[in-house]
Amino acid sequence: MAASVRDIARDYNKAFGDGDFERLESLLHPDLVFGGAAKETHGAAEYLAGLRRLAPAILRNEIRTILVDGNQAFILYDFVTDTPAGAVLSGELLTIDDGLIRSITLLYDMRRWPEFLQSLAGRMTASTPAPANV
Repeated sequence: MAASVRDIARDYNKAFGDGDFERLESLLHPDLVFGGAAKETHGAAEYLAGLRRLAPAILRNEIRTILVDGNQAFILYDFVTDTPAGAVLSGELLTIDDGLIRSITLLYDMRRWPEFLQSLAGRMTASTPAPANV
């Protein structure tokens, strides 16, 4: 039985929050388009590389709600970090195509994001720059 749009959205959010990149990759279309309030990326590999840079500070995601309309799901969740920013309210609109996430539009609380990035940058080595706005 094929997974529902809701199940795919929930699995994606959990895998991202848990740092399960193998599971996450299995849910993404190779030609994924990611954008919104973040730097636009093209391709699952580029998107996953950005998430890996954020991973050291992610504790988990706490889903508030998932709304589904056809092949799209909107997930409202708390992006819970171990930084002084704490939980950053976030939302993602996912478009599912043949059981894979084809596009992601990210929105997040801009008041907390600079604090998160500043803390993350302090952990990065000189050879690995902090993401500007992933």
